[in-house]
Amino acid sequence: MSDVVSVSPTRLATYATCPRQYEYSYVQDVSSPDETKLYLNQGKAYHEMIERVCDAAARDDDPAVIYERAMDVFGDTWAKHIDPDDYASKAHQEYQRRETLAGLKSFFDPEDGDGIEHAQHSVTTEKRIQCERDGIGLHGYTDNVLRDGDTLHLIDYKRNVRGVLGSWSADRLEEHLNEEAHEAQRVKNAFQTAAYTEGIKDSSLYEPGMSVRFSFYGLLHSTETQSTPDGYTVTASGRARETTEAYEEYYDTIWDLIGAAHEGITTERFAPDPFDLIQAEACEDCDYQSMCAEYITTEVQQ
Repeated sequence: MSDVVSVSPTRLATYATCPRQYEYSYVQDVSSPDETKLYLNQGKAYHEMIERVCDAAARDDDPAVIYERAMDVFGDTWAKHIDPDDYASKAHQEYQRRETLAGLKSFFDPEDGDGIEHAQHSVTTEKRIQCERDGIGLHGYTDNVLRDGDTLHLIDYKRNVRGVLGSWSADRLEEHLNEEAHEAQRVKNAFQTAAYTEGIKDSSLYEPGMSVRFSFYGLLHSTETQSTPDGYTVTASGRARETTEAYEEYYDTIWDLIGAAHEGITTERFAPDPFDLIQAEACEDCDYQSMCAEYITTEVQQ
C-alpha cells in the first residue's frame, strides 16, 4: 500500500491562503460561521441540474430537447437543496430562484447556449480523479468531462470567473511563490487545474496521445435585474475561463507551489508565513479571526 499522502486542491489552497486557517479548519476541525450557506446551496443546486442534464444527453440530442430537460429538472432539484428557513425573507429566496433559473436558461439556450455543447459532448460528470507526482498525491472531483475527437475538456462550474487565473495573470503565481504577493484564489485555480489535468491522464478515459484542456465556467457571471409593471425580471449569462495555457507555461511554478503546500500540510507546519502578506490579503475575510493568536496579537499592538 502506498504511503503517499493524497490531498485535495481545496485543502492545498486553504493552506496556501493561510497555514493557520488550514489548521483550524482541517486539523482542529473548528466550526466557522456559515455566512455563505445560501450561495453554497445555490451552487449545489445548479451543479446537480447540470449533472442531471448532461448525464441524460446523447451526442445527437436536439438542443430543444436538452433545454426542455433542463427546465424539467429545475423545480425538484431546487427544492431538494434549498431550505426556505435559511432566507431572511421570501423575496430573497424568490430572487435567488429566478437568478438560478435565468442562468440555467441561458446556459442551455437551444440557439447559442454553451451548455448544449457541454451536454452533447459529456462523457461523465462528477468524475473522481487521483494522481501521484514525485511523491505528491492529489485527488478530487471534476464536474464535467467533455470529449471531442482526441481532446478531453474538463469543466469546473462556478458562480462567476472574476479573478480566476488566466494566461495574462499567471505570472502572479511566481510572485506568490517568491513571497512577493499573496494570490490565494489564482493559486487555488492552479492547484485545481494541475490536479484534474494530471488526474484525468491516470484515468480510464484517457488514451495515449490525447490532448487535455481545463476550464472554469461561471454560470452566473453576469446578472441583471430589470423592473417591470408586474415586479421584476432577472437575466443571466455565463462565461468560460480556460487555464490550459497558464498551466503549460507555468507548470514548474505550479508544482513548486503544490509541493510547498503539500510539505507544509504533511509536516504540520501551520505558522502563517509571511504573515504581513497573509494579514493584508487574507485575514479580513477569515472566519477564525477571533481565535487566531497571530491576528489578535497584531491587532492589540496596533
